[in-house]
Amino acid sequence: MAVSRSRLLKVAELSAKIFDQNFNPTGTRTGAQILAKRLKGPTVAAYYGDPDLLKFKHLKTLYPGFKFADLEEEYRLTMLEARKRRGKGAPKKKKGDSSGASKTKKRK
Repeated sequence: MAVSRSRLLKVAELSAKIFDQNFNPTGTRTGAQILAKRLKGPTVAAYYGDPDLLKFKHLKTLYPGFKFADLEEEYRLTMLEARKRRGKGAPKKKKGDSSGASKTKKRK
């Protein structure tokens, strides 16, 4: 004794209602997996930091008479000076003809 397809669909629909599940007999895509995932918006927004946070360069413009100590910048400058003394600093900028005449000779 075989049960008809329509009867099986009715039983599946009733079961879905009882157990609070989705009834999708055709198997169409619903996007439920995407909607169940955690939202990315807060993570992306937090990546760039707080825009209202004051930085030292902003403090210098707001209060030009005061001298603020930026420890990170001072450390960077001391390390840069130490590298220059050891000969590890950035190379000097080239001085000379800025018209580009030497560049055209190299190309030909």
